[in-house]
Amino acid sequence: MRASGLSGIRSSLSSGVNRGNGRLKLDLHTHCGEATSLYTPTLDIVKQIVAAAKARGLDGIAITEHYNRAYGYKVKEIVEKQLHDELLIIPGQEIDKGPLHVVVLYLPDDSTFRFVGHPGYPPVKDLASEIDDSIHGLEIRNPTHDDDIDGELVRRLAKERQLLLLSNSDAHFLSDIGKYYTEIELEELCARARRVPNSKP
Repeated sequence: MRASGLSGIRSSLSSGVNRGNGRLKLDLHTHCGEATSLYTPTLDIVKQIVAAAKARGLDGIAITEHYNRAYGYKVKEIVEKQLHDELLIIPGQEIDKGPLHVVVLYLPDDSTFRFVGHPGYPPVKDLASEIDDSIHGLEIRNPTHDDDIDGELVRRLAKERQLLLLSNSDAHFLSDIGKYYTEIELEELCARARRVPNSKP
């Protein structure tokens, strides 16, 4: 049986994916179901997803379909059971929280990390007032919405609220996976997710 939690992930990554300093190249906002137009992932489809991520040199991706956490879990299961954990898969989903698009990541050890995707799209009159203690991060770079993101505002809010800044692809095509990514330790994501009590959406 595969080890669970962070310790199990460390073991599976140590064979070549994990870097010496523990930091991973992660694209934490992708829409692989939309990219493949197939919401029941097959082994062949998952191989295409893994190949696209590895071609960009990524260690892992979060799969964050709109209001669909099941797809990411199915891809994760196939990668673990049939592809020897070639790539770290973090299940997630993208949901609406008022005017914000919030990306929810289901991390090891029952940790849930939430960040605002492409803040500024759709337009928000007062971004600061919409961010509560359930939010752990803000997207600072997103190739589809870079022009919508007020970088100065986002950086200021991140500093004031101690939020993590993230760069992600928001890929809706497999070729866009990893266009932007964040280098971070998985432990840091989990630690930030545990800072405040929050309920799962």
